Amino acid sequence: MIKQLTKLNITKQLANNIGKRQYCSYFENRNNNLPYNTDPIEKVEDSPNTSSKYFDLYNKHKTFVPFFDKNSITTPAITGLYPREGGEFVAPSASIIGNVNLGVGSSVWDNCVIRADVNYIHIGAFTNVQDGTIIREANEPISLDHNGSTIIGDQVTIGHSCILEACTVEENCLIGMGSILEPESYVEANSILGSNSILTKGSRIKSGELWVGKPAKFVRNLTENEKIDISNSAHSYMLNAEKAFESFGLDKDSFIYIDAQQQGIQVGWKGSYFSE
Repeated sequence: MIKQLTKLNITKQLANNIGKRQYCSYFENRNNNLPYNTDPIEKVEDSPNTSSKYFDLYNKHKTFVPFFDKNSITTPAITGLYPREGGEFVAPSASIIGNVNLGVGSSVWDNCVIRADVNYIHIGAFTNVQDGTIIREANEPISLDHNGSTIIGDQVTIGHSCILEACTVEENCLIGMGSILEPESYVEANSILGSNSILTKGSRIKSGELWVGKPAKFVRNLTENEKIDISNSAHSYMLNAEKAFESFGLDKDSFIYIDAQQQGIQVGWKGSYFSE
């Protein structure tokens, strides 16, 4: 109960700046323009719950996949691109690869792929990425005001089987299942992109609007109840993520890997995060 109340209090404090913002200034106005958490990276073998990383060599998937000896456009001084996890739940069959940051209370569901080879992908707090969705960045800047990163704000619901690449989605938005957001597309806060829609390159959904179609076009303004429903959807997925987290036993310390190693089985990724 304390955990849920804390998250609800944070949710109420989320910013709701609905004015028109450029790509870079949006990230700066969120007071979160550092591309990384600067805390020292924790080695896998030192983690109190190694099972949460799904690094078992015998698994079909490695959920968190770092790139070593590789620099990012956004932080060229840092060698090694690796996911920063603050999310509530990442399904074992999902893949989080490279320069990705997950906000507190976020969830990534089955068979999703979130991959940042060179640039940066930011997923905000209490945002859910549903089954089969693919999120990418661009490998190079695509305009003077857009370095190719993908930025997704807080309390966003991204439906099943979507594709997002080098785009921006502000807070409290709903992206309908099967939709595609092309590079340099932009969705302002409190908006909905309908199911199976294509938001073409450079298109911008203004705050409080509903767009639908291939290509997506403006349909009407959202009601206040519809905006609240977007927030309720995000909160509902946060609660589902808590249940999934507990069902995998990730809320408890795991020592299964120690038993395996005592039997001579190598479990988990070996080595340091950065090259010497």
